[in-house]
Amino acid sequence: MDPLLIDFHLFRKLAEEGRAAAGQGDHSTAKSLLGRALSLWQGRPLEDLSGAWAEHCRNQMEIFERVPAYYSLFESQLELREHLEVMSGTGMIRQEHELDEIFAFQHMQALNGLGKYPHALEFHSQFCERLFDVMGAEPGPELRDLYQEVLRRQAGTGVVAPEPPKAEPSRPQQLPRATRRFAGRSSILAELDALLEPTEGEQGQVVVLHGMPGVGKTRLAVHWAHLRRDLFPDGQVFLDLRGHGPGTPIVPSDALGILLTSVGFPPGGPPLTAEERRVELGRILRDRRVLVVLDNAENSNQVRPLLGALGDCFTIVTSRTRPWGLKILDNVHAIGVPPLSPAESIELLRNEIGPGRAAEDPDALQELATRSDGHPLGLRIIAQHVAHRPQTTVADLVEEFKDQEGLGILGSSEDSDDENATLPVAFSWSYRALSPATARAFRLLGMHPTTEFSTSATAALLDEDERVVDAHLRTLAKVNLLQHSTMKRYRLHDLLHGYAVDLVRHEELPENRKRALKALLDWYWLSSTSAAEVLSPDSPVPPLDDLSAVTPLRFDDESEALEWFTKESSNLIAAIAHAIRHGHPGHSWRLSAQLHELLDREGRYSELVSCHLTALKAARLTSEEAQSGTLNNLGNAYIRLRDYPEAIYHLKAGLTIAERLGMREMQAICVHNLASAHLAQNEVGKAIAMYEQALRLLRELGFRGGEASTLDQMANAYRKVERDDLALELHRGALEIRVEIKHLRGQATTHTELGKILHEHGEHEQARTHLEAALELHRLSKDRVRNSEALVTIADVYYNLGLLDRSIASAELAVAQAVEIDSPQDQVKALHVQGHALALLGNVEAAGDRWRRAVGLLDGRESPELATLLSHIDALERTRDAVPDPRNPAGSLNPTRCAE
Repeated sequence: MDPLLIDFHLFRKLAEEGRAAAGQGDHSTAKSLLGRALSLWQGRPLEDLSGAWAEHCRNQMEIFERVPAYYSLFESQLELREHLEVMSGTGMIRQEHELDEIFAFQHMQALNGLGKYPHALEFHSQFCERLFDVMGAEPGPELRDLYQEVLRRQAGTGVVAPEPPKAEPSRPQQLPRATRRFAGRSSILAELDALLEPTEGEQGQVVVLHGMPGVGKTRLAVHWAHLRRDLFPDGQVFLDLRGHGPGTPIVPSDALGILLTSVGFPPGGPPLTAEERRVELGRILRDRRVLVVLDNAENSNQVRPLLGALGDCFTIVTSRTRPWGLKILDNVHAIGVPPLSPAESIELLRNEIGPGRAAEDPDALQELATRSDGHPLGLRIIAQHVAHRPQTTVADLVEEFKDQEGLGILGSSEDSDDENATLPVAFSWSYRALSPATARAFRLLGMHPTTEFSTSATAALLDEDERVVDAHLRTLAKVNLLQHSTMKRYRLHDLLHGYAVDLVRHEELPENRKRALKALLDWYWLSSTSAAEVLSPDSPVPPLDDLSAVTPLRFDDESEALEWFTKESSNLIAAIAHAIRHGHPGHSWRLSAQLHELLDREGRYSELVSCHLTALKAARLTSEEAQSGTLNNLGNAYIRLRDYPEAIYHLKAGLTIAERLGMREMQAICVHNLASAHLAQNEVGKAIAMYEQALRLLRELGFRGGEASTLDQMANAYRKVERDDLALELHRGALEIRVEIKHLRGQATTHTELGKILHEHGEHEQARTHLEAALELHRLSKDRVRNSEALVTIADVYYNLGLLDRSIASAELAVAQAVEIDSPQDQVKALHVQGHALALLGNVEAAGDRWRRAVGLLDGRESPELATLLSHIDALERTRDAVPDPRNPAGSLNPTRCAE
């Protein structure tokens, strides 16, 4: 293969070219080539090899390759007068080579160039002492000569200008190049504009833009600075504080020195202490309109010493770290820079790839924009893939991105000639600054199936005390690697989650990953089981063996259980597929079973089917018992979707397995659900026979919850054959059981059915009592489907009792609830009765509006209700001052005149 595909050979080539450029006096090129070469040196060479030969190779590569490359790099930087960079670089490399005289000489040269004469002399003394202690040797002549030169300079007798020129204020123009096409951020730009004029008694404003790595803080600051540069006639200063990135952060005293030089202090001037620099900088900048951008700050402590000297300046600080200290102690304006909105993301992509390519497939472009969750650097990387692959459709690129876990192609450095323009490098500087324990917490979050999670779930994942975990999460939020969501919940940006996925694969042992994921899935299953026991008492719970030592949540009542289920529903749904994908099929089908109750209550039937189809794949990998239960759940979900052939197919398959294995409880449940599928298709006789069969089994087993449900369904069947007397008796029997086992949702369902029957028989006050009880229980159980049905019925009851305002209000609530659960039938019924109530109150226009909306929802389908509604509308149009008799389906006119 090509030798240059091997990092070591490429390193050698770049280093040789760099030394050649330095020999020709081109130190800028030399610095670039040598820097690229050394960036390839990641970790220990031949990391996976042990033994004497490998160790010998490593020593040779270090002594004869890497160290000389650093000598050459620092030499070129010294020639370029980049003393601060050399000081940082030699400070780092000397940790590995503390007795290397060349590095010591270069480090001392850098200190000398920065005017840090006392530091240089102190360093020389310490180095000589250490060299003698270890080697018994004195430094060579070069280091001795440099020591003498520093002494002369400190005494004022060295080769320096005898009288440095007086500091004359300059008008620096240091802003980086303006962005050609800037996307979005209008609200933050407006917020910065609003801060231009300080309030009375204030000096120049200080604004901190903080946010996650790569979110565009610097680009935003520079863009605004160029827009408003005319307002700062005395200059614009830009300083990278290097809080995160290669090298070490600039200490405040050095930053003051650089700022002094930028605004006119002579480079050869007398050395100053940090306090003298601050005073001198403040003197030069006094009463001047200067914009200062302090980019990439590490934390508040790095910035605070500079602010006193920048009193009259407008100062923008950018930082990955939330500026808590500056906000509290220094009263600065802190602005969080969020990811781009969907519209801004598309604008950025369109700017990068051009309007022609963007117009090829707008839907695919929209999907592509969501892949980075509004992260500007991620979007620009995506844009480069689109621009550089003109023969590939945008839709195909979307599919390519979808198939990848972790960062995938967005985390690859293979397409980039600059690794600093990749997401892993952008994120790594924040990750490397974390403590080992917090770094482990961050990467293990890559095991979580989604990007939002609770502190309790994370404690299970990390196998740590919740207080310790909370400290880790707050630290990650402080450096903008996490965002606070709601109380004790956090959100990880999609791309940071992908980065964590990549990290955990490479930095955690497989057994650690497996143990952490199992503990997390155990916690979700045990907590969901605890919630399901409260929501549906007396329901079967599929057991799970070999559980991790996790502490699940416990719930006191239905409200707590439902609140948790609702918050965690997206995590539980994602965990169903996540579990089977990572080798835990038992958790997959069990979680789907526990989630059934919540999704059924909320009317999320399509999601319910999707979950159970995934669970069925998992069940087929575990046991036939699991298959039977999952097939039953799937059939039940198809009933809710009114897909009765699919429902019957899956229920029969589940019943067959249950009968073969002697699973009597599952047999009863499958027979019950099969009966419901037949009842929905008006096969009443078959349904009643099957309900009776299920009832016998359930009573033998003592399954009281199942018995109550079957009694309710038998009652509904008898109503279809006009045996309301039997239906009332069966519903009342079901209600007794449900009160006994404290099943709130079941009680609400039975109260609703009793209210409907009594209402139809003219017993409106009794119906009202049952329906009001049902609505209160539905409020607690969050059963939106049954709640909608109860609201429609009670609106009609109130109408018949003459309580028209209550009827209108209940119908309005019913319409809103029916819209949420996508039930046009309930909407039509609610609008129908609401129209009657409005008509009786004399509001004919509003009544007509409600009936027309109801007709529109029926979409031209022939039905008795459509004919009735059309007759009402026709009556209104024929006689505008007469009210249709709401009790007469023919739409005859009530002689009562409407008020004008």
